[in-house]
Amino acid sequence: MQENIFNFLFQNSSDAIFLLDLHGNIIEVNDIACEILGYEKSELLKKNLINIKSKKYSQLVQENLSIIIKNKVYTYETECVKKNGEIFPVEMKSRLAEYDNRDVIISVARNILRRKEFEKKLLQTIIKTEEKERKRFAADLHDGLSPILSTIKLYADLLNKDNFKQTSKEEILKEIDELVELAISTSKEIANNITPSILHDFGLAIAVKEFCKYVNNTKKVKILAETENYINKDNELIDSVLYQAIKELINNALKHSDAENIKLELKSKNNQIILYYKDDGKGFDVSKILENSNGLGLNNIINKIKTIKGTCDFYSDKGLIFMAVIKK
Repeated sequence: MQENIFNFLFQNSSDAIFLLDLHGNIIEVNDIACEILGYEKSELLKKNLINIKSKKYSQLVQENLSIIIKNKVYTYETECVKKNGEIFPVEMKSRLAEYDNRDVIISVARNILRRKEFEKKLLQTIIKTEEKERKRFAADLHDGLSPILSTIKLYADLLNKDNFKQTSKEEILKEIDELVELAISTSKEIANNITPSILHDFGLAIAVKEFCKYVNNTKKVKILAETENYINKDNELIDSVLYQAIKELINNALKHSDAENIKLELKSKNNQIILYYKDDGKGFDVSKILENSNGLGLNNIINKIKTIKGTCDFYSDKGLIFMAVIKK
């Protein structure tokens, strides 16, 4: 009975499965392995694991086998080569077992090409986002702080040259004092745009409330924010990512959707964090937006959520409904 179950699972798995001896020789394979690699079963049964690995990883086969034998179980990433020479990345989950009265290794190989492509795309998105943030930071310094400091320098030059023909020394000192205060205030605002102090000092729930209060005061949109059931004391990265995502969702609504009302709910429950967002804007074509890497910043939001191992669901017809779930 157990042998029948094993054979059923062996042949009906969606992953390639290899049965190896302790030297890496292939004893048995399932049909999926043959299909993926492009070999007949009889061909694979004459090969060693080394023969189906890329040149880069074939030299690691013996080392991996030793780890499996020693630790009984081992999961690692490697590369396999198809009969036609095509190389693709796989995740190998291997375990020491007993089969036909001898020790063998069962290895399950999963093609992770799509995962690697996603990770590459995600990394590119993160780099683009960071570059965008650096440009914004540089613009804030150039447009906000730099003119103030330049003006302070002009007044300082007047003091240094004792040039008081058009104004008095007292007036110049007063102007410098006011400009220094303005520079301090501008610096704080720039720093706050990077990492809001309220987020660090009081947490995400209060930071979101304050941001929504600020937006509500503009009278451009009415936001109902419920954050009372949110608690997260262990992971500041999650708070930071969610804060940026919430700001981007609201800013998108203000810029593009003509929304009049926004409902926002943030809560933590059963080791999960749930962000729910809904607005009554004009809506958009989700597929077209996702095809455009800059579209509404939605791709940016999704990728940020994925960096903290979260998942997103969204729908747009009249308005936008967006929900993210993150496991703590």
